Amino acid sequence: MNLVDLGFRSTHYYALDLKAGKLLIDCGWPGRMAEFLTVFRRKGVDPKSIRYLLVTHFHMDHAGLVQEFKNLGATLLLMPTQVGYPEKLADFLRPKKENFLEIQESGSLRLEFSASRAFLASLGLAGEIIPTPAHSPDHVTLVLDNGWAFTGDLPPRELATPEQPELQASWNSIFAHPITRIYPAHGNPTEEKP
Repeated sequence: MNLVDLGFRSTHYYALDLKAGKLLIDCGWPGRMAEFLTVFRRKGVDPKSIRYLLVTHFHMDHAGLVQEFKNLGATLLLMPTQVGYPEKLADFLRPKKENFLEIQESGSLRLEFSASRAFLASLGLAGEIIPTPAHSPDHVTLVLDNGWAFTGDLPPRELATPEQPELQASWNSIFAHPITRIYPAHGNPTEEKP
């Protein structure tokens, strides 16, 4: 499976090959499209090849360029726990006068967690999207059957103690799958023992 790390400004953004086009996991800082496109060019990825966007959560370093990619033809996958969060991000950024193109939920694909496996299979990916709300209520993780998990800003597994039940539950959900590699949005990927 071809995976390209398109990260910049301390955040990793991953592009995965589909049957046609690519899935982009998280997408950039507001007002930084030109900088992001420079990374695309350097890595040999056509930005118009992005067919779908999966945002692990609607914070500015993960969803800042969603609308720009939608304008290029990509479709945002919007999970049930994420409905309304694009507007919350806009509310947060508006007073800061960030150079942010507000995300239009219209034209997005609302996808139930229970339907994510079949949908991803139709794109050529074996896996599913699961809720992992320990970082924020809208946080999700992409778990692939090859053992890869894209965990966004989920705090590290070693912090999942009984004093952190939501974090413990999120990691338990991830490791209900045979995970061999964790791809966080910040920091290096880690190998996991199956």
